[in-house]
Amino acid sequence: MKVLIGPNMMGLERYLDDLRDEFPEIEFAYWSERETLEEAIVDADIYLGWINSEIFSAARELKWIQSPSSGANYYVAIPEIVESDVLITSAVGTHSACLAESVFAMYLAFTRGIRQFVIRQQKHEWSLREMRGQLCEITRCTMGLIGFGTVGRATAVRAAAFGMRVLAVDAYPGVKPDHVEALWGLEGLDDLLAQSDVVVVTVPYTPDTDHMIGEEQIAKMKQGSYLIGISRGKIIDEDALVAALRSGHLAGAALDVFAEEPLPPDSELWDVENLLITPHAAGGTQYEAEYVMDIFRENLTKFLNDDLPLRNQVDKQLGW
Repeated sequence: MKVLIGPNMMGLERYLDDLRDEFPEIEFAYWSERETLEEAIVDADIYLGWINSEIFSAARELKWIQSPSSGANYYVAIPEIVESDVLITSAVGTHSACLAESVFAMYLAFTRGIRQFVIRQQKHEWSLREMRGQLCEITRCTMGLIGFGTVGRATAVRAAAFGMRVLAVDAYPGVKPDHVEALWGLEGLDDLLAQSDVVVVTVPYTPDTDHMIGEEQIAKMKQGSYLIGISRGKIIDEDALVAALRSGHLAGAALDVFAEEPLPPDSELWDVENLLITPHAAGGTQYEAEYVMDIFRENLTKFLNDDLPLRNQVDKQLGW
């Protein structure tokens, strides 16, 4: 049996020696060049990495793909994978803490004036009189979480620590933690939008969540509230968001994910004054490779023992 680790920015190949010691009966290999990955994946039974339809078509022996990403939308967008018997598992849970921290970094950048202070520092401007009166604390503010998976739950814990009121909706809500005031099914979305000072979108991208937050939903948000997109692009309608920001209906927004990535240089999003843009980097953490490999090791043991389903096994029809 052969396991192939593909090109990645996490340094997953650092764990090859440990994997060989732990699973001596398996052949492990690493391939760093995406341009020639089709050559290496031909005889791989298991693949850890990102893939496209051409590379998948070259994988004659493939039985399982472990995504290094929390999302599976890139994989289920490939019809050949969906139609095959190849298992897909995601790295859900890997990025919960860092994404939750990024949510608060984005929100506090607005409420504590950090964005404006950085701009004024570059101009050598002492803006005490102008800015002090505009600063807000988030104590007793309401955070609305659209999606209450691992990222939503990690964000809720941190919101409660800030003394915030927390509301959440999810297609499969589950048990409500004590620190969350209300956890509804998706039928509660309108109430969440109307009551929240900041709305955070953490749902995965699927056909059901495509443009889930559009003009109608943004119009139901509080005047002067904030919107943060941290999971995948295309869930928030970018045109509707721009209109709401420029009209002043929303005080600000932050996006780490976009309908088109990299964000084109001529996108109007770059020039929206009260929009904070980060380049799909919120999942960065010094522990990323460690977390991914913990999931992979667990799944490899289960796979070898035919112990299904694997951890984070993706339902190809649901898309997550």
